[in-house]
Order: sequence, then structure tokens, then C-alpha cells
Amino acid sequence: MFLKLTEKNRKWWILLAMTSAISMIFIDITVLPVALPTIQRSLGLSGLGMQWIINSYILVLTIFLLAGGRLADRVGHRKTFCWGLILFAFSSALCGLSYHEWWFIASRSLQGIGGAILIPSSSAITFNSFPPHQRGKAMGLYVSIGSIFLALGPFLGGLFTQYFTWRLVFWINLPIALGGLILALLVVPKSKGKHAHFDWIGFVTFSLGISAIVVSLMQAKNWGWTSYWTLGMLLFGIFLLFLLWKVDREVKEPYIDFSFFRNSTIAGASAGIFCTQFILMVTIFWAIYFQNVLGFTPTQAGTLSLISNLPIIIAAPLGGHLVDKKGPRIPIVIGFSLVVMALILFLQNIDMKNVWLILAAIIPFGFGIPFIFTPSFTTIMGEIPPERRGLTSGTVSTIRQLGGTLGLAIFGTLFLNVQEGEFAKDLKRNIDTEALSPMEFQGLLSKTPEAITALKKLPEQSQTFVEQTYLHSYIKGFWSINFLAIIMALVGLILTLLLIRQKTRPKIEM
Repeated sequence: MFLKLTEKNRKWWILLAMTSAISMIFIDITVLPVALPTIQRSLGLSGLGMQWIINSYILVLTIFLLAGGRLADRVGHRKTFCWGLILFAFSSALCGLSYHEWWFIASRSLQGIGGAILIPSSSAITFNSFPPHQRGKAMGLYVSIGSIFLALGPFLGGLFTQYFTWRLVFWINLPIALGGLILALLVVPKSKGKHAHFDWIGFVTFSLGISAIVVSLMQAKNWGWTSYWTLGMLLFGIFLLFLLWKVDREVKEPYIDFSFFRNSTIAGASAGIFCTQFILMVTIFWAIYFQNVLGFTPTQAGTLSLISNLPIIIAAPLGGHLVDKKGPRIPIVIGFSLVVMALILFLQNIDMKNVWLILAAIIPFGFGIPFIFTPSFTTIMGEIPPERRGLTSGTVSTIRQLGGTLGLAIFGTLFLNVQEGEFAKDLKRNIDTEALSPMEFQGLLSKTPEAITALKKLPEQSQTFVEQTYLHSYIKGFWSINFLAIIMALVGLILTLLLIRQKTRPKIEM
């Protein structure tokens, strides 16, 4: 009987325990954006602070993901998984208790470390718990269950935010983590770690380089694009990554194996993954836009985001079937084409509160994303010998997260620059508002107390003018980041056509 633990069914109990981890992480990716306008209103967050709350998690996850895999190999997978689960749950509780911007950002960073420890250890435990002939099925279930929670995240976020409290967005992780921890201690066998070389110099160089670039991009609006801080940190980060590329080619076991990209098909598929994750960051702004501009409730915005994620259930296996039959190039080209078409349609109807027009854009977008991800990942793993697939999987995950953290940084700084620049120009056009500072009205559409107080001090006619010009500038900023997403999709499409071979033959494993 399945409910009774036996050696025969232990592997399924282990799978259940591991999916608790991946479900938390997947929920955490999509549950927060829908709640952000409410959180901004509740805590009085700045526009940049909202972006750091998202990107601190992604940046730390990017930095520590490969290190988390190496840690699991050295310490043991079960021990690493349990400590990662505890850290993720603890930091989730801190997020839910946040009362200030810095507290929230620090707690999200801790969550990123927990996620970076959990992802490689949980996938390794799942893979190792099943015999070779069942591993594909097990990993498919592992990812599929996580994907269900990825799709449910926005809806749950909207539901909790509208009818309960936004803090439940994070506290929901606590019972899931507790159940996963108890199950893991009961069913996952202890595993010994093995001594493995760790490229500390490569890790530190990569961490500092990526952090410097992301911080310079995120803070450029406040520091100024031509300031010594912005240019200095940006150039410092680029120099460190160049140094990493130069030096790690000579290291026996490098932190990032750059020889991985000598194969043009792998390079093209990796570029596709990077571009797609970059593009996906624009959907964080969608969830906010649906509420702040179109006037949807958190639940309605969450439902729209849920619908945009549902096509993955059909498109992911279909993309896998196409890559088996036609090779990776055709499905990836279809995927990028769908994304471009969807974004163009979205821009054409950007200020219309018509649910059917919005769905006509976001559903093709939802189909296009897995048409890129599934064939790209499958192709990369197929091009790599079996003994290198563990390291390769970690490298691909890092590339994906890198696309996310850079995408959010660039989208965020572009949005703020365009929105605040347009708003400042509009204020100066009116003699009654020309002396006002745009910073006084940060969070106006989210109805933060500070912005509303500043607005109420103005004469009624000036209030109307400020509200209209702020809305106009917000739409301009939103238009600019979606246009950039189209450009990135076209870049991904061109790289696919240039680098990925028309048809790849699967490697014959002995």
C-alpha cells in the first residue's frame, strides 16, 4: 500500500518530499508581483525598492546556484536539502514580518540563498532515488508539479492579497516547508559527501562581477548614468567577468566551464534561454500594470497571470515532441515568433481595459515561452556526455537566472527613467505644477499615503493634472519596456537562426 513506507515505494515518498521544495520556489517566483501594489501601499515602498525586493532574490539565486550544487556534493544531499528548506522557511517568515524596505530586501536575499541550496540538492535526490528506466518519468513529475504551482502562484497571490493579507504570500511556505522537512527526515536516506575541488576564486569573481553590474544598472536612476559610481561599478563588473573568462579557461575544475559554449548549438540554445528569461521579467510589470492602470483587483490580475501560465501544460510536451521530430531550430523559432507577435499585440492595446484583447496577447506569449525553454534545455543536455550533465544542468540554470536578474535590472531602470522623465517634463508644462518634484508622487497609482498626502495639498485642478500626467508617464514607461522585450525576442530569434543547427542527432549512450 502506498501510504505505508516500504523500500519499494520509498522513491515515491522521496519525490513527494522533493516536490515540496520545488513547489515553494516556483510559487515564490510568480506569487509576489500581483501583491506588489498592495505591499507598496502598505509599507510606502519606492519604485526602486519594489524592484529590489524582486531582484535581490533573483540576483542571490544566480550567484549561489552553482555553489549550492557543489555544497550538496561535498556535505551530502539530504543534509543540504534540510538546511536549505529551513533557511527558505525562516526567510519566508521574515519576509511576511517585514515593516521596512531594507528588512524586506535582506529577507528576500536570504530566500535566494535558501533557494540556491534547495534546487540542486532536491533535483539530485530525486534523480538518484529512481532506477535509470524511471528517472525520466520521475523528473518529469518533479518539474510538472512545480509548474502547476508556478501557474497557481499569481492567482494565490491575488486571492491572499485581496481577501486576507499580503503577508500570507510568504507565510504559506511555512506549512509546506514543515511537511517537506518531516518527510525528508523520514524517507530520504543519509548520504555522505565527497571531497571535491571548489573554484573559490572563480566563485568570488563571478559573484562580485554580476553584483557590480546589476547594482550599477538598478541604481543608475538615483546615481545618474554618467556618475562615477554607475560607470565605475559597471566597468568593474565587466572587467571581472572578462577576467573570469580569461582565467577559468586554464583552471582544471572551473566555477564556470566556458568550453561549454564552443559548440554553436549549445551557445545558441543557451542564448535562447538567457533571452527568454530576460523577456519574462517584463511580466512582473504586467501584474502591477493590470492593477495600477487598468484598475483590476489583485484577484483579477492574478487570474490573468494564471491564464498566461496555463499554456505550459500543453506547449512544454509539444515543444519536446517537435524537437524529437524536427530538431530544436523549428520549435525555438516558433516560440520566439509567438512571443514577438504577442508583445506587438499587447502594445497595440496597451491602454484598453478589454480582457479579451489582453488574453489574445498573453495566451500566445504563454505558448511561446515553453516552445523555447523545452527544446533549448533538451538540446543542450543531448549535446553533452552523460558524465557532465549534472554540471551542465547547473550552468544552464545559472544562465537562466542571469538573464532574469539582468532583465529585471534593465527593465526597471528603463521604466523609472522614462516614467519619471516624462512626468517631470509634463509637470514643467503647467505653471501651477512646474515647481513640484516628481519624487513627491512616487507610488501615486498604488495610492501610497505619502503620494496621496502630497496630491491633496494641491488645488483641485492641479490634482487632476498631476493624476493625468502621472498616468500618461506610467504608460510611456510601460510601453518602453515592452518594446525592449520585443527587441530581445528578435535578438533571440536571430541567434537561433545563426547558431543552432537545422537538425541535431541525439547522442548514442553506451
